[in-house]
Amino acid sequence: MVEFAIIATLLFTLLFGIIEFGFAFRDRLTIANATQSAARVGASMGADPDADIAILRSLEASLGTLPNSGVGIVRYADIFKAKGDGSPDGGCPGSKCTRYIYAPGFSPTCDWSPCPEDPSVVVWDNRDDALPNLDVLGLEIGYAHDWLTDFLPLSDVSCTSPGVNCWTNSAIMRIEPQIFEAP
Repeated sequence: MVEFAIIATLLFTLLFGIIEFGFAFRDRLTIANATQSAARVGASMGADPDADIAILRSLEASLGTLPNSGVGIVRYADIFKAKGDGSPDGGCPGSKCTRYIYAPGFSPTCDWSPCPEDPSVVVWDNRDDALPNLDVLGLEIGYAHDWLTDFLPLSDVSCTSPGVNCWTNSAIMRIEPQIFEAP
């Protein structure tokens, strides 16, 4: 009994650590896959004015395996023109970057604030989809993670506002050419 009492603490710490980090890893992999898929959708649409809403709808569809379809986990999505190092050209939010806050129920047709379907929303609309100067589309997702148990001394990743105590995942993709110029 004495030996079990000594070993049990280590055993339960290891067991709960595996469970906690397993769920965190699942969330991270799901969001990474959703980010890549959504960026691929945006890259294939080129300069289409509906590209942002298509990116966000693709993201929503891919989050179905997260608890409550990502509600309470995904906080924001930045869609931007990326520089060579993958960072937003001009910062975010900015003229070439739009930040969308995940707000299910925001409007009857859109779960993002601001909704890119609203004509008053300014989006990065001058995407270059002509060869040879193709733009690079970037997508960054900010998300939170609440640990399941309080057994391990870990603080929650709250992501109460974009860029503050958030985990992020990014994808960058060159926009696929839509206009082919003669050589």
